[in-house]
Amino acid sequence: MERNIPIIDKMLIFTLFLFTASAMFSISISQITAGVGGILWLLRTHLTDTWKEQRWPLGIPFILFVLACFIAVANAYKISYSYESLKKLLEFIIFFWVLNCVRDNNLRNSLTLVLIASVTLVSLFGFFQAWQALEIATDILQIRPDGAQSTYMTFAGHLMMVELLALAYIIFFQPTAKWIWASIAIIFYCLLLTLTRQAWLGLFVGLICLVSLWKKKCLLLLPLLLLIIFLISSHSTKTRIINTISFSNLDQLITQDRSLASRINLWQFGWKVFKDYPLTGCGFRCVDLIYKQYIDPWPQIRGSVLHLKGMHNNFIQITVDTGILGLTTWLGIWACFFRLLYYKTKNLKPASSERWIIFGSAAAALSFLTGGIFETNFYDSEVTMLLYFIMALPFAGTPNIPKAAPKV
Repeated sequence: MERNIPIIDKMLIFTLFLFTASAMFSISISQITAGVGGILWLLRTHLTDTWKEQRWPLGIPFILFVLACFIAVANAYKISYSYESLKKLLEFIIFFWVLNCVRDNNLRNSLTLVLIASVTLVSLFGFFQAWQALEIATDILQIRPDGAQSTYMTFAGHLMMVELLALAYIIFFQPTAKWIWASIAIIFYCLLLTLTRQAWLGLFVGLICLVSLWKKKCLLLLPLLLLIIFLISSHSTKTRIINTISFSNLDQLITQDRSLASRINLWQFGWKVFKDYPLTGCGFRCVDLIYKQYIDPWPQIRGSVLHLKGMHNNFIQITVDTGILGLTTWLGIWACFFRLLYYKTKNLKPASSERWIIFGSAAAALSFLTGGIFETNFYDSEVTMLLYFIMALPFAGTPNIPKAAPKV
């Protein structure tokens, strides 16, 4: 029987709520809180000798990816420059901290509601930022709110994932929660204001996931929804969308949409680096050191390799940094994650109230991966910390894992 330690238990609950409330406002507070919470969890597990009772889903895939990262650094172009990035791997502890300390469905649901509420508040602040910028802006791109985050892209990544979690809560759990409906509208409009197309695309893919799991016939309405969004968008946004789908070659695209052109340029550069370092990559941040060894076709444009040095694509960036070994193990994490969610769903009753958290987490993860095609959001700690929190929610709460479920 598990022994309780009231002081540590209360501190753990406090850190969970503080992390959830601060994730949208301060990366420093959320990192410190996650670190303290993780230490308290490990301390409590040691004092109560309950290591066997701890749950470790995705433990093996995470370990394999960590090993691949260490191998990549050991074979890096410059080890002393790459090894510091390994500290980012500590963020994985958030996943296990949350799922092992949230052992009650009510606590899990409360944390989710706190998260939705905090994102709603920061979205309202985003409206204020856009209104202030509107008074002095000379270009529509200058009116992109970033909330309390470092950039508007980080802000959009948060809005995208929490929007889908809120939608899953409404669709599959509490459709009568009026304030959640209001939050969904506020978050969605703020996401539009960020003008972050990779987040829009991620939201769209996540929405398709949720609708297909709810009522497949409603998918027929998605084209109409897209048309409505396009019609109510600003002239600048419409122009960017039209230019994106109408270019005939990369040189033409540079004049029409430099943002997308720079990404294609970066991806081509990443392919060149990969061919030289295929197995274990050239190490984290290696592009800072080796980019001069390769010809940049468009060094003059803003967003070139010279200016960014990042690949603006999770898959290419991880391949450049850690090679095929790192990419394979990273993809293994996602394969195992969705496989576990599939088995959890398969063992639920059709009307089970637990569907919302599984579907919401799956949709948020899909949106993250989709957005990661055009942005290296995996390297954005503010985004990944929230992602690991959302990924852990389906495995948290009251333990109810069927014996037939696979272990990975």
